[in-house]
Amino acid sequence: MSTNSSYVVKNIIQGHNLSSEINSYLKILAPLQFTLETCGGTGETDYANIFMTSPLESSFYSFQNSTEIKRFNARIPHLHDFYELMIVLDGEIHQQIEQTELVFHSGSCCLMNRNIVHKEGFHSKAMLLFIGFSEKLVRELAEDEQKVYFPEIERPGSNPILRFMTDNLTKSDTKEYLDFFPGINNKDWYRILHTLTDNILRAIMFPQMGSTYIIKGMLLELFGYLSNPEQFHITPVHVEADNNFLLFSHISHLMEDMDGRITRSELERMLNYSGNYINSIVKKYTGLCLSDYSQMFYIKKAAHMLCTSTLSITEIMEKLHFTNTTHFYKCFKKHYQMTPKQYRLSKAKNQA
Repeated sequence: MSTNSSYVVKNIIQGHNLSSEINSYLKILAPLQFTLETCGGTGETDYANIFMTSPLESSFYSFQNSTEIKRFNARIPHLHDFYELMIVLDGEIHQQIEQTELVFHSGSCCLMNRNIVHKEGFHSKAMLLFIGFSEKLVRELAEDEQKVYFPEIERPGSNPILRFMTDNLTKSDTKEYLDFFPGINNKDWYRILHTLTDNILRAIMFPQMGSTYIIKGMLLELFGYLSNPEQFHITPVHVEADNNFLLFSHISHLMEDMDGRITRSELERMLNYSGNYINSIVKKYTGLCLSDYSQMFYIKKAAHMLCTSTLSITEIMEKLHFTNTTHFYKCFKKHYQMTPKQYRLSKAKNQA
């Protein structure tokens, strides 16, 4: 990588302001570009490889030791004129977004708009995929979306990822991104994300007649998978928002996935934060301790089952792992000011 004030990576990326102490600026030269970053670790004998490709050209760069990796991590942050989707395929990555450092783990994704100053840093083994979308490509995808053959299925205008990018085309100063957090029951994300992205890479590297349309179609397929609420939770984040908002969102999504039946130690393992810190975040946003917040989810689930099923109250208790009838009734009445039986009758009466 050059240390001059500008550089060009083989008709893929053009960098500017590299001598600045504030941030550099990257300009995309292709319709889209893929950057695969692989780090074998940060020890003396470890390495990091960066492979970039686009419909125009490809490039490869390697950091051969920990000194070079540290130099890479120490570079100034950057922003760019394209939208960037980061997919953590393996391990974890530290991402500095403006003044905040976040850690993204396997399966997590992040789509940034064009105004956010950021940089990634390797602290352990990791495999990352960055997909850069030019403004021209975003406009083309939005236009093509209106010409679909199966509008009942493809539903033009409904995809939140494409909508996020097209909405941002007219926002010159808004700093925002989409955070993607895999659902707790999404056990197959690794295979699916690898398959989808590998297929797009192959279409880019081995083009044939129709590859342009194939690539666009597969990008939309990727967008569809990432925006499926059964697979991923999407959180829009404004950089000006509270730094802890994203963590609270992840806690809430995990609670929702498990109907509140998730332990503090499980949250610690999944989120890589201490139980005390997780509890403090929940307290900050809800005024509740972690146990009371989790209770909201399983009581809400009980209320839903009372309204939508013919299960007995005892059967609902069993499904939600209540072993004490008195405790269940006490918790339910605390949230809904009536017993489960009264709640079921009142909802049935309202629907009659």
